[in-house]
Amino acid sequence: MMKLANTKGTIIRYFSSTDLSKALILAIAIIIPLLYATLTNQMLLGIGLTVGVFLVAPSNVSGNLRHRFLGILAATLLSASITYTLHLVIGNTGLQWGLAILYTFISAYISVYGFRASLVSFSGLLAITLSFSNIGEENFQLHSLGILIGGLWYILISTIVLLIRPKKHSDIVLGETVELTAKFLKYRAKLLKDKKHRAKLKKEQFLLQSAINEHHETLREALLSNRFTSGTSNSSRRKILILIELIDILELGLTHPINYKTVDRLKDSYPTLVRRYQDLSFAMSQELNKVAKNILEGKRFYLDNQLRIKIHVIHQDITNLFKNNPDPKAQEIFIQLNNVLRFERKQAQKIRYIQRVVTNIDRRNTFTIIPREYEQFLTPVDYSFKILVDNFSWSSPMFKHAIRLSLLMFIGLLVGYLFEVQNAYWILLTLIVILRPSYGLTKERSVKRIIGTLIGSVVAVGLVYITNNTTAYAVMAIISLVLAFSMIQKNYVGGAAFITINVILIYALLQPNPIDVIQYRIIDTIIGAGLAFAGNLLLFPSWEYKEINSTIQNALSANIDFLKEVVKFYHHPEELKSYKLKRKTAFLATGNLNGAFQRMLQEPKSKQKNVEETYEYTVLNYTFLSALVSLGSYIRSNEHVKKYNFVQTYTAAIIQNIEATIAILNQGEYLEDIRLEENREIAYKEINQRYDMLVNRKVGQVKRGKTLFEDPLTLEMHDLQLLSEQFKWLYEVSFNLKSVYSKQKPAIYEELF
Repeated sequence: MMKLANTKGTIIRYFSSTDLSKALILAIAIIIPLLYATLTNQMLLGIGLTVGVFLVAPSNVSGNLRHRFLGILAATLLSASITYTLHLVIGNTGLQWGLAILYTFISAYISVYGFRASLVSFSGLLAITLSFSNIGEENFQLHSLGILIGGLWYILISTIVLLIRPKKHSDIVLGETVELTAKFLKYRAKLLKDKKHRAKLKKEQFLLQSAINEHHETLREALLSNRFTSGTSNSSRRKILILIELIDILELGLTHPINYKTVDRLKDSYPTLVRRYQDLSFAMSQELNKVAKNILEGKRFYLDNQLRIKIHVIHQDITNLFKNNPDPKAQEIFIQLNNVLRFERKQAQKIRYIQRVVTNIDRRNTFTIIPREYEQFLTPVDYSFKILVDNFSWSSPMFKHAIRLSLLMFIGLLVGYLFEVQNAYWILLTLIVILRPSYGLTKERSVKRIIGTLIGSVVAVGLVYITNNTTAYAVMAIISLVLAFSMIQKNYVGGAAFITINVILIYALLQPNPIDVIQYRIIDTIIGAGLAFAGNLLLFPSWEYKEINSTIQNALSANIDFLKEVVKFYHHPEELKSYKLKRKTAFLATGNLNGAFQRMLQEPKSKQKNVEETYEYTVLNYTFLSALVSLGSYIRSNEHVKKYNFVQTYTAAIIQNIEATIAILNQGEYLEDIRLEENREIAYKEINQRYDMLVNRKVGQVKRGKTLFEDPLTLEMHDLQLLSEQFKWLYEVSFNLKSVYSKQKPAIYEELF
C-alpha cells in the first residue's frame, strides 16, 4: 500500500513538474511552425523556426523575469549569428573550421558569468554543432532568419505560459526545499542513533546541505526578484515567510548543544530518553514531509499535536529523572538535556507555523512583508567586462575549459573528416553535452550518455521492427521528445535514451533504412564520449586538489565573519539582518567546500592529494559552523541572555586559531599572541568555578525541596552551561583545524569523526 502511494505521488509530481511543462512548451513551439510550414509549403523556413526553438529552449530557466528574457534573447541572437556566419563560409573548410573553433571558445568562455550564462553558452555550442549538418544548406539566409524568428517565437509562447502560471515553479522548488529539509532532520536523528556509520552519514549530510543551499538560492531569486512578489501576490509573500522559517529550521537542524561523545555516554545511561529525542527528530521530519506532499502532490494533511505531546513526554522524563536528584552530575545533565529540549521545542514551533501558513497560503487576508528588505539576501551576478578580463588566464578553470573544448572540437572535426564519418556533427554534439570543467562530472555524464544511447537504440530498433507506419513514427517521435526534455535534468540516462529514440524515429521518417542510423549513432556517441573523457584527463586538467586550499580558506574566512556577527548580535540583538546575511554567506561557503571535496573524490586516485587532511578540514569546518549556528540560535531565542566577559576572551582565541589555520594553508608563517591563550585558560577556570558554584546552589535548593524550573538560578545555569560549552567546543574545533597537519596531535586534539 505504501509503495502504491509513493508511486502515485511520483506520477503526480512528474505531471505537475516544471520540467514536463517546459518540455510540452518546447513540443508545442516546434509543432506549430512545422504545421504552418507544411500547410504553406514553406518547409525551409519551418525547419529554421524549429531549429531556433530547439537551440534557445535550454536557456529557459526560472528566476528573475528580466534575466530570463535577456538570457533567451541572447541565446537567440548568438545562435542566429553563429549559424549565418558558419554557413556563409561553407566553401572554405579551413576558414569554417577556424571560425567554429573561435566561436567554441567564445561560447564556452561566457560561462564565467554563471549558470544562466552557461545555458546561453550551450545554445551557441549547439548552433556551432548543427552548422556542420546539412540542415539549412539550401538557403542559409532563410534558415538563419528562421532561427532568429524561432527564438523570438519561443520567448513569446514561454512568456505567455509563465504569465498564466506564474507561481508553478516557485511552488515546486518550495516543496522540494521542504522535502530536503525534512530529510536533513532525518539525518540528524540517524546521526544520534547510528554511531557505527556516523562518518558516512556526515558525508551524505554534507551533500544534502549543499542541495538545500542551492534550493534556498533558487527560491530567493524566484520570490524576491520578480515584480509580482511585491504587489498583490499574497501567496508569494507567504512563501517568503515559509522560506525564512525553512532557513531557520536548517540553522536549528545544524545545532547540537552537546557533542556526539556526550550523546553516546547518555545513550548508555539513559537509552529510553535518548531514543525519545531520536523519535522526536524523526517525527519532525515526517511533519515536514506532509507539508512537502501537500505542496507537490496536493495531498491534504491535518494539524495534530503529536510533536507537542512528544516534547511534553520528554520534559516529564527529564523532570522525573533529574529534577529531585541532588547529585551535582545529575543536575548538570538536567541542564544539558533541558537546553536540547529548548532547541527541539523551537524547531517544532517553526514547523507548526509553516503548516499553518501552507494550509492558508492562498487566503487574501492582510499580510505585510517588504520584499526590498530581503532583496539584499539575493546573491548578485556580476556581468561586468572585468569578469572576462580577470578569468582570462591559466588560473581560471573556465578559461582552461574553453581552450580544452575548442581543441576537442577541432579533433572531433578532424576525426570526422579523416574517417569520413557520415554524421560527424554527432561526435561534436556528444562532446558539448558531456564535457564539463570537472573530471568527475564529465566521467559520470560519459557513462550515462553511452548507457542511455544503448538503451534508446535497443528500444528504437524494437519500434522500427514492430511497425513501419510513418504516422506512428511521428507520434512516437513527439512523445519521446517531450519525455527526453522532461527527464534530462534529473534522469540523464532516461533523457539520453529518449533523445536517441527521437533521433532514430525522425530518421525513420526520412530514410528507408534507419538501422544504419542506429549503428552510426552508437559509434559517434562512443567517439565523442571518449574524446571528452580523454580531454578532461589530458588537456590542461583542473584537479580539485589545486584549488581545494583556497576553497577551505574561503569557508574558514566566512565562519570567522559569522562568528564576529554572532558575538556582535550577542551584545546588540537588534542587528538581526546583518546576522542573517553573514549566516547565509557561511552556509554557501561551507556548501562550496563540501561540493569541492565530493568532486575531488570522483577524480583519479593519483590526483587525490591530502585526502585525509582535506576530509578533516571539511568535517571540522562543518562542525564549526554547526556549533556556531547553535550558539546563534540560542542567543536569538533568548534575548535576555546574561552577558559574560569570557565570550570576548574565547572569541579572540578562536579567531587566532582560524587565522593560523589559513596561514598554514597558505604555507605562510603566523605569530600567535600568547596572552590570548593565557586569558582563555583563566576564563576557562573562572567558568568552571562559576558553574560549580551555581550547581551547588541548585543542589541546595533540591535538598530543601525547592525544584523550580524557571527561577533566575536555573536560567543562569542554562545560559552559562550552553554558552560556555559552545565556546569551549568552538575553541576545540578551531584548535583541531590548526592541528590537522601536525604529525603528532596535541593532547587537546579530539577525534570528531
